[in-house]
Amino acid sequence: MKYLPNLILGHRYKLILCLLICTVIIMPGCQRNEAQKMFDKGLAFWEAEKYEEAIQNFVALTKAFPEHQLVDDSLFWIANIYEHSLKNPKQTIRFYRSLSTKFTQSEYHLQSLVGLARVRALEGDEGKRKAIRIHRKLQKQLEIDQNFEEWENNQIRLSQLFFDLKQYQQARIELKQLIVKRPESRFVPKAYYKIGRSFLLEGKIELARMIFQEVDKKFSQQKITLASAISLANIYEQTDRLKMAIGVYQTVINRLERKDVFYQLAKDQIKKLTLRLRKTNTG
Repeated sequence: MKYLPNLILGHRYKLILCLLICTVIIMPGCQRNEAQKMFDKGLAFWEAEKYEEAIQNFVALTKAFPEHQLVDDSLFWIANIYEHSLKNPKQTIRFYRSLSTKFTQSEYHLQSLVGLARVRALEGDEGKRKAIRIHRKLQKQLEIDQNFEEWENNQIRLSQLFFDLKQYQQARIELKQLIVKRPESRFVPKAYYKIGRSFLLEGKIELARMIFQEVDKKFSQQKITLASAISLANIYEQTDRLKMAIGVYQTVINRLERKDVFYQLAKDQIKKLTLRLRKTNTG
C-alpha cells in the first residue's frame, strides 16, 4: 500500500503530460479557427457596408494573431476600406505602408505599393514626387522579376505623374522605354498618343503632328489609334489644312461602327469642314 501514493502521482504526471500535449496540438487549430472567424466576420461587415465594424475586426485579428497567415489579407482590406469607402488618405497610407514594409513576400506587396503611390499622388505636387519614387522602386523590381505586364502598367502610371507635374520630356523618356522594350504591348498606341500630346502641350505642333501621323500609319488606322487620329485632324483644322482634316475624319468613320459615338461626331465634323472649305474657295 505504500506504493499507492507513488502510483497515483505517476498517473497525475501522465495526465498532466497528456493535457499539455493536447494543448500543443489543439491550440494552434483553435487559433486558426478563431482568426478565420474574425476575418469572415470582417468581410460580412464590409458586405453590409458597416465599414468601421469591418476594420475593427481586421485590426483585432492582426493584434490577437500577429503571426497568422491572414494578417496581410487583413491589412490589405483595412487599407482598401479606408481608401475607397471611408475616403481617409492618412489611414490608407498608414496601412498600405505597414503592409508593404512588413510583408515583402506577400501576394499583396505589389498592390500595396501601387495603392500607396496612388494615394500619395493625391497630395499635390510633393505627393506626386513621392509617388514617382515608389514607381521607380517598382520599375526596378518588376524588371528583375520579369513581371512585364505590371512593368507596362507601371510605365503608364509613371509617365502620367510626370505629365501632372508638367515634366513632359521626362514623361516622353518613360513612354519611349515602353515602346522600345515592349513593342508588342497593348499600351504602345497609347504611349505614342501621350508623346504626341506632350508636344502639343509644349506648343510644338509640328512635332505632335509627326507623332500622330506615325502612329496612325504604324497601326494601319486601327480603332486603337482613334485618339491620335482625332488629334491629328484637330491640328490640320487649326492650321487651316481643311482637306487633310476631312481626310483624317474619313478614316475615323471607316474604323468605327455606326453606333459608336465618334462615328456621328466625325460625320458632323466633315460636314462642318466641307462647308467651311467651300466658303473659303468661293470667298
